[in-house]
Amino acid sequence: MEQKMELLSVLKELHNISGFRISVHGTDFSEIVSYPPDLTEFCRLVQEDKNVRRSCEAEDENAFEIVKRTGEVYVYQCHFGLYEAVAPLYDFGVLTGYLMMGQILDTATNSTAYVMQKACFHISDQEALLKAVQAIPLSSKDKILSCIAIMNICAEYITLSDRLNLTERTLAHAVKKYISQNYASKISIDLLCEHFFCSRSTLINHFKRVYHKTVNQYLNEVRLEHAASLLLHSNRPIYEISEQCGFSSQNYFSKLFLKNYRLTPSQYRFQSEELE
Repeated sequence: MEQKMELLSVLKELHNISGFRISVHGTDFSEIVSYPPDLTEFCRLVQEDKNVRRSCEAEDENAFEIVKRTGEVYVYQCHFGLYEAVAPLYDFGVLTGYLMMGQILDTATNSTAYVMQKACFHISDQEALLKAVQAIPLSSKDKILSCIAIMNICAEYITLSDRLNLTERTLAHAVKKYISQNYASKISIDLLCEHFFCSRSTLINHFKRVYHKTVNQYLNEVRLEHAASLLLHSNRPIYEISEQCGFSSQNYFSKLFLKNYRLTPSQYRFQSEELE
């Protein structure tokens, strides 16, 4: 709760500077916290139409996907012409969410008219529509871009100060997932540190505290499990299995396999054939 209140304070300050609605979203795009808490009156009105709401959600999700892919701030206009921007939030190099700001118009002379034209097909109460459009915050394009730059700085601050701590996305879990997916490749502590933008001590300590084993122990376990499966279910030569599972040499693989399974790779394969 304390972290959420601190995060809300950051969003409030950013809103006071920009006039944008500011929100933080998880990696599943769900909104975690926002300021102000409610959508602008205009967005609330048009999204009473289910088709409009689905279109808005699709636009936002597309923006999140672009940010996820590029790792950079993405600025766009919704189909009603309102400016929005999304920035990534990280935890030790792992994407943990998004910072979003939006629902604002530029001060170009035709902006309000364009919104009215696009929205009048979805809202029957034209008086309520006009009032809602007139309440949309206005900014020059230069100010909008400046506010987006400040938003990006705030995203970095939220990242560095750990205001968004999603436990399922901890460094240890991310390292485990990376190893499980890339065990066949050359993996070292230095490579992992570079990938996750953290120090050796941070990576090593986080992993051991969560899983009660070292990174190398887990890496060898994963490689040995895959090697054992290949020994049982394929006729590939042992040297090929060793190489395919990421071991530096067949000799090292055999020694490690014997230590963990009390059998050499050949004995393990032969024993399984006898049982069959």
